[in-house]
Amino acid sequence: MELEKLINSFQLKGYKVTDVNRTRKFGVACRNFQDLKRKACSKLNVTNDPAEVNVFLLDGSLIDEEYFHTLEPQTTLILQKPGDKVLTDADILYDALRRVNIDFLIAGERVAQFLTENLKAKVSVLNNVLNKDDSKTALSTREEHPEWFEDLETNYTSKATFMHRRCQDRIRTFLYKTIEQIKCSDVYINDQKARQQLLRTIAFFKLQIKEDHYFGYYFDRSRAETDSKDDVDETDSSQCYEHCPHEQIAICDKKGEFRCEGRWNMDGCAYGDRHKINPYRSKEELALFSTWNLDHKIERSRTLIPRLLQISLQDTINEQDIYDCYDNLFTIKNLRLVHIVCHDKGSHK
Repeated sequence: MELEKLINSFQLKGYKVTDVNRTRKFGVACRNFQDLKRKACSKLNVTNDPAEVNVFLLDGSLIDEEYFHTLEPQTTLILQKPGDKVLTDADILYDALRRVNIDFLIAGERVAQFLTENLKAKVSVLNNVLNKDDSKTALSTREEHPEWFEDLETNYTSKATFMHRRCQDRIRTFLYKTIEQIKCSDVYINDQKARQQLLRTIAFFKLQIKEDHYFGYYFDRSRAETDSKDDVDETDSSQCYEHCPHEQIAICDKKGEFRCEGRWNMDGCAYGDRHKINPYRSKEELALFSTWNLDHKIERSRTLIPRLLQISLQDTINEQDIYDCYDNLFTIKNLRLVHIVCHDKGSHK
């Protein structure tokens, strides 16, 4: 198996590359991640050293060498040079909603009038409009519901495995952002002893999150709590669930419906049934699901990572503190799924 992976890693594969503005797109054939970055820089006329540029998925997930080898050929990748801001699919959706009348609702329906202000409220209204046709929600495979898979850059053949991977991408992004913030800190740069502590912590995070399968099951309805195993009919699990612990439970119900868990400082969502979504229902609802956030109640950048940096300065580190940081960074101990209206980007104090 390892030999097969090694051989596959050197095969010539094709990908699509674009810039942060999505104005140009080129095909690139490459053998590895560094080859991709070098050729993408040439195609997009980026003069920076390839080592200085980052590569992202369309949803904003940062790609590294290991993750690159899991991508399907013809995946579209965004090249970011220093100083550029990556626009995710959700960002582009927000921008489109601000600028134009929307025309992608199911069954050819369209919003009669779409104003330019109060975007959060309009996304909520849009969500309610989409929650109509439930006839295909229970369908699982590409053959059963081909329009759900239309334009998705994936070879996964069931909805659950695709959603499993989408959640992994979100958690993986938390990991990369955590590592990036740690390595840019004064503590990491200037204190050699603390840097060694932080490198060991990063190594632990990488190993443990891989062991936990990047918590992909959070979005996977085949892992929802059910009264009977007969209720679970998703297929194609072999592609996505290798080494995935079987006791893991999804945060949606067995139909794939998610409910907003409310602002970080509240016990639940104040909007009740108005804040629910089922990305398994239609491709439009799947697209809208990208506007929902996994929000840290105790903030990652403002609280958790500064706490981790402070811990690294101690002569002796309590392992439990590192475990607690891991849980708060990557698990639903500290993460809650929230509708855009309930996502508070201000300080959580």
